[in-house]
Amino acid sequence: MACLGIDIGTTSIKCCYYDKVTGLIHNSQKVHDSTNKCSEDDVAKNEQSVSQIFAAIHGALEDLAKQLRCSALNVEQISLCCQMHGIVFWDDDGHTSDLVTWQDQRCSSDFLSNLKTLTQTIDLHKGYGCATLAWLTRYEPQFLEKYTHCGSIADIFTSVLCGFKNKSLISDHNAQSWGFFDHDNRSWNEKGIKLANIKFKLPQIIKSGSIIGEAVNGNYLIQSGAKVFVPIGDLQASVYSVLGNAARKVFNYGTASQLVKTLEKPNDQLFKPSIRRTLYTDKLDLATAASLNGGNAVEVVYKLFNNSLTNTSNQIFDYDMMMELAYECKDTTLKASPVFFGERHDTTTHGSFFNIESSNFTIGDMSAAVFRGIVENLCSMMPDFESDDVPFFAVGISGRKILQYYVKQKLGDYILYEKDITAAYGAILYDIENEI
Repeated sequence: MACLGIDIGTTSIKCCYYDKVTGLIHNSQKVHDSTNKCSEDDVAKNEQSVSQIFAAIHGALEDLAKQLRCSALNVEQISLCCQMHGIVFWDDDGHTSDLVTWQDQRCSSDFLSNLKTLTQTIDLHKGYGCATLAWLTRYEPQFLEKYTHCGSIADIFTSVLCGFKNKSLISDHNAQSWGFFDHDNRSWNEKGIKLANIKFKLPQIIKSGSIIGEAVNGNYLIQSGAKVFVPIGDLQASVYSVLGNAARKVFNYGTASQLVKTLEKPNDQLFKPSIRRTLYTDKLDLATAASLNGGNAVEVVYKLFNNSLTNTSNQIFDYDMMMELAYECKDTTLKASPVFFGERHDTTTHGSFFNIESSNFTIGDMSAAVFRGIVENLCSMMPDFESDDVPFFAVGISGRKILQYYVKQKLGDYILYEKDITAAYGAILYDIENEI
C-alpha cells in the first residue's frame, strides 16, 4: 500500500507518494507565495494567506495525481509536517485568520522580557505561537473573539481533511515550538499560560506518531478512509528522513538553517542559550542550534543585487548567477555576519559586513561572505558540533557548491544528502516507525 507525505513549508508545499511494497517514490512541489503585504504600520507582522496555502496543497496533490495517472490518490496513510512556531485561528464554520508565521516580529523585546519574567519562562521568543497569542490577548482581544480554535498550519489542514468539529489537535513537537510547554510531561505549562492571562482555548496535545482520524469526503483528491496522523515538526521530519532512530548529526539548510545532534534521554545536558532541546522520538531528543537565518538571509542580498541591476542596466540576475559569482570569490577577505533576522538567543544582534576593502566589495565577494557567514554563525551557536568523529549529513545543499565548500571548510567531511523531498518523506517514515 501507499503513503502520502505533505510538508507545508514557509515558501512552498512539497508532497511525497511512497509505495511501501515497491519502494517507488513520486514527488511534487508548489510555491505558495502567500506572504501578505503589510502596511507601514504593520511592518513587524509576518502573515500568510491560508487560502493560498491550501490552493498550493491542492495544486501539488493534483500534480502528484497526474504523475500517477489517477483522478484521486488511493493511500492508506497521510503524514504531515509544517513550518513550526506559527499559529492560525479558525471556527467551525470555516472562517480562518491568516497564519502568523515564525518570522513575525510583533512581540517587542520589552513585551517578551516582561512576559518571561512574569511567567518565569525561558523558552519563549518572537514568532512563537503562545507569544503571539499573549500579544493578541493584550493588544487585540477583539480579534480572538471571532474564533474558537487555534493550531499550526498543518493542524487546520488536518481539521478540514478529517472533517473535525469542535476540536483542535496539535502534536507535542509543534506544541513545544509554541512555548509554554512542559517538556517532561509533554503538556501545556498551565501556570505560565494563566500568568500570561491567556484565556483562548489551546489545542489538545497529541503524541507524535498518533493517528487522529480519517480523510473524509474525497477532499484534496484523496480518497476517503486513509488514516491521518497528527502533523509533526518540519525539523523533526527533515532529520528523520536522514537519521531515523540513529544517533548522528545534521547540517540543515532551508529558509532558516540548523545544526542538529541527537541526544540520549535523559543523560545529555545542554550548556548554551543558543542550543535548544527539541522533542524527537521516545528514545532520543535533539540538541538544536536553530538559526533564524539561512536562505532568507541570502534572499535579502539577492533582492538588493537584482533590484540594482534591473533598474540600472536591465540585466537578468538569478540565484544561479549569484552562487556562481560567490564560488568564484569563495576565498574572499570580506567578512559578513548575515544575521539579518536576528537570533532567538540574542535579540540585539544585527547583520553586518566588515573588513571591507576597495578590491573585495563586489557582488561575488558579498555573496560569498553571506554564504560563509551563515555557516560560521551556526558554528558559533554549536561550537562542539565537530568535536567527535561521528559523521554528519548535509541537507539542502545539493546543487549549491558554494555552501558545500564552506560546510566542508568549517565543519569537516560530510555525507551529502541529495533527495529532493526530505521533510515530506521523513514525515511518512516517522509515522511508519513510531506509530502508536
